[in-house]
Amino acid sequence: MPRGFTLLELLITVAVLSALLATAAPSFKNVFETNKMQRLANELHGFVIEGKSEAVLRRERLWAHIIMSGSSSSDGNWRIDLTDNGAEGAGTVLFSLSGKPYYGIVVTPSYASDQISFDDVHGRPSSGNLKFHPVGESSKALKLISHTLSARVRVCSDNSGTEYYGYSTCS
Repeated sequence: MPRGFTLLELLITVAVLSALLATAAPSFKNVFETNKMQRLANELHGFVIEGKSEAVLRRERLWAHIIMSGSSSSDGNWRIDLTDNGAEGAGTVLFSLSGKPYYGIVVTPSYASDQISFDDVHGRPSSGNLKFHPVGESSKALKLISHTLSARVRVCSDNSGTEYYGYSTCS
C-alpha cells in the first residue's frame, strides 16, 4: 500500500487553491480597506474628543496641529499633535496621532491654519472638517466634522445619499 501523494495530485490541489485565492483576494482587499477607514475614523473622533476633554480639564486653550507636507497626504506621512501653544512646533505636545498606519488613505484637512483649537471653558473645537478616503476612491470619502457653537464632533459619509463604512451621510 503506497503512502503519500503523487505529483499530479499535488499539482491539481495547488491549482484549485490558486483559483480559490484569486477569486477571494479582491474581497479581502475590501475588508482591509473598510477596517482601515473605520479605524482612522474612530482614532480621529477619539483624538478630537480627547482634546476637548483635556482643554476643559486643564482650563486652558489647546490646539491640535495637523502636520503634513502638502494640502493632503496619502503616504501616511502626517500626524496630529495636541499642544498648549497655537504655533506649530512650539509648546508641549500632550498627545499625538500618527498617520503611518493609514498608508493609502488620502487625508485632507479643512481647518483654518491646519489646526483645531479647543476653548478653555467648554472645550469647544473650532469649526471645520477633515476629509479622508482610500486612494483613487474619492466617492467613498468620510469626514470628521466639528462645530464651534454646538461643540459637536462627528464622522459621516461625504457622499450624498450613500452610507460608507457604516457611517450615515453628512446632512
